[in-house]
Amino acid sequence: MVVFIMLFSISTVESLSFEQQEDVTITYQDFYDGLSPYGTWIEYPGYGHVWNPNVGGDFRPYLTNGYWDYTNEGWMWNSNYNWGWAPFHYGRWMNDSAYGWLWVPGYEWSPAWVTWGDVDDYYAWAPITPFVNVGISFSSYRPGSIYWNVVGRNHIYDRNINNRALPRTEINNYVNKITIINNYNRTPNHNHYYSRGPEVKDVERYTKQNIRPVAIQNSKRFDQVSRNEKTSRVYRPIVQHEQPRTYRRIATPMVQPNEATSREAQSREAQSREAQSREAQSREATINHAQQEQRVRALPEFRAPQNTFRSGERVQRAPSSRAPSSNRRRN
Repeated sequence: MVVFIMLFSISTVESLSFEQQEDVTITYQDFYDGLSPYGTWIEYPGYGHVWNPNVGGDFRPYLTNGYWDYTNEGWMWNSNYNWGWAPFHYGRWMNDSAYGWLWVPGYEWSPAWVTWGDVDDYYAWAPITPFVNVGISFSSYRPGSIYWNVVGRNHIYDRNINNRALPRTEINNYVNKITIINNYNRTPNHNHYYSRGPEVKDVERYTKQNIRPVAIQNSKRFDQVSRNEKTSRVYRPIVQHEQPRTYRRIATPMVQPNEATSREAQSREAQSREAQSREAQSREATINHAQQEQRVRALPEFRAPQNTFRSGERVQRAPSSRAPSSNRRRN
């Protein structure tokens, strides 16, 4: 089986096309074009097009370059990355031991697609992977240690939370003892479950802070997000589906996905067993980020036919690898 990785090169104007969405509706094409300057797109067996971010070092989803904020819809991840508005609120993350962290786009927005837990004096959370059925509560989902982030309870509200997390070698000592926090909400559009996270009263007790929830309000433009003491304006458009322009292909993924039909049929217990089997190699492997980046760059590049994309909405431009120059922060 072969996987396509898409390297998108688009102009600044095209990358900022989200601004023009007055009806707050976008397509997968906007994901593809908007994220392409910041990473590589791959067509991955069983999951379609997935995205590998161009981030150096020990990147960890929902830990690196961001922080947790408490809202009326639960604990929300605020990312400081320019591209953070999409991969931390739509879709799922998975870790391939050969290629690193891969984001699978999704239709539904939530404050964060993670599972929450606690152990001893720590809070823990982990991205939920694409095979997890969010049509039901996923309290039995138990990912491998590479997925978990663990932080002292008194530091969960810190803005520099990345500096407070336990190193990967220590997390291994806690994974099998984590108790899942069963505190779920449902999304308004597709009625999917997501975890609200720990009770704010408990967090207040551990952090010795008075935490007031902020109310999430919709922003029609990604560059007009903001937060004050009472509200947090977030860009969370309704997503429709399309296809990327340029991609690469992987012959055999290190993570073997199931067919969509079997994923839907899985029980929560089966999901847990599959997670343990699927992630066994990642748990044991020593991560070499440089080798992962080299493997991604070495994949063959492909271009999709022009007639697979929307017509008349964008002017074709010469390829450019330059990312948009913007200091604006997007959620």
